[in-house]
Amino acid sequence: MRIFGIVCWLFLWGCGSLLGQSVSVHSQNFEYSGKSIQITMDRNPFISIPRYVVTVKCSNEGNFEYTFDVETERVIHFETGVYRAYLYVEPGYHYEVDLPVYREKSFAESISPFYHPIDVPLRVLSRSSLTTHLAEDPTRDINHLIAQFDSAFHSANDDVIMNRRLGKKSDMDSVVRIIEEPFCGDSSLFFENYRRYKYGVLKLNEGITGLESISRNYLGPIVMESHPGFLELFNAMFKDFLFYYSRTPDGKGLINHINRTHNLDSVRYIIRQHPAVWNDTLTDMVLLQELSRLFYTGEFHKKAILILLDSMEVNPVSPDYAIFTSQVKERLSSLMIGHPPPPFALPDLEGNLCTPGDFTGKYIYLMFCTPEHYGCMMEYPFLQSFHLKHAAYLEVVTVMVTEEKSQIKDFMLRNGYGWKTFFYEDQPGILSDFFVKAFPTAYLIGPDGNLVLSPSSLPSDGFEQQLFRIMRSRGEI
Repeated sequence: MRIFGIVCWLFLWGCGSLLGQSVSVHSQNFEYSGKSIQITMDRNPFISIPRYVVTVKCSNEGNFEYTFDVETERVIHFETGVYRAYLYVEPGYHYEVDLPVYREKSFAESISPFYHPIDVPLRVLSRSSLTTHLAEDPTRDINHLIAQFDSAFHSANDDVIMNRRLGKKSDMDSVVRIIEEPFCGDSSLFFENYRRYKYGVLKLNEGITGLESISRNYLGPIVMESHPGFLELFNAMFKDFLFYYSRTPDGKGLINHINRTHNLDSVRYIIRQHPAVWNDTLTDMVLLQELSRLFYTGEFHKKAILILLDSMEVNPVSPDYAIFTSQVKERLSSLMIGHPPPPFALPDLEGNLCTPGDFTGKYIYLMFCTPEHYGCMMEYPFLQSFHLKHAAYLEVVTVMVTEEKSQIKDFMLRNGYGWKTFFYEDQPGILSDFFVKAFPTAYLIGPDGNLVLSPSSLPSDGFEQQLFRIMRSRGEI
């Protein structure tokens, strides 16, 4: 029966991937009158890269409707105010949903590097076929079923974890049978797989079943990196995999092949020998997940990781993984010295669009700051001095964080400052792109467009002398 289900899934998945179908979502809530909703779908399973980002503005009556194409069941996110609501959608359906009570995000929340929107499920009021326009039983909608299942699962999972801590054995067959009983007649393969992956998490948390058995019986036999249940089990199973496996006899040589020989074939071969890794795609999933994490830990050389990612991009297991690898590599290298910084295109206070390319041939001192922060205020006289004295070879650029763009122009005019300055919200996400965790934060970009200092010393901490040393070492002065 399970083999038949897998064959059917492969057929349907193949057809859906080729054809794709529309999904539409509609809601009405007067609290959302004139508000904007950002709609995203995750693209890369290893880093936060959305497949698309669309902003939809609600009408004066609080209506919004959006239609898009999907190849198979996916999770769509709707971010507005402090909430990041999520909805499981199936191709070919129209959804009437109930948005959460609107709550505006404060300015402090919007600029905090530690802020994360509140994840909430969207309540489905009705679901109807886009072909027949007939409404279906909302209690059979996948969102309702997953919410019902998760409630029972989380309670059981807490018990399993507690029993493990107390040294008691859980009756897993009985636990699964009780959770499964209300859903045994469900025919949705997406939901069937969702439950299977969750039961794999239960077995993992029980701490008795080996990784190989869980991988083959619960994670496998198909890699489904777009399925949230698959990713949850995969991440739980293979967290810190390279660290532990490289210290076993079978994993011996992994560290050397990554750090020194940069031999992708050897690295893939060693990982593939682990009994829990049952195909080449899963091998590269493990590699991309672990290299993304290890890049920041210092256990492996950063340049070695980037070289390995270069090889993975050139020799991918599939076209999708070439894209995933390219995006991971770009994200990891984006703030490395010798690499281009994250791209930005921002209008200045006169409305002229500016990019780093506009300052080719000059160094760019890029600082993220606010008009009111005391630490930033101490740096501004230095910035003005740099702007006046070194304009021939240094461009001073600030990205200002304020509640209103007009505050920036008032601030610059009031103080007589003349360097280029931009408003951070003209490019949403720029603070995340540059990993801005505190104000002020600065970077130095060279005349060739690559980072020279990342991060840079602040103006009051001897940046001017450091710049001269760099230019002297390059024979520029």
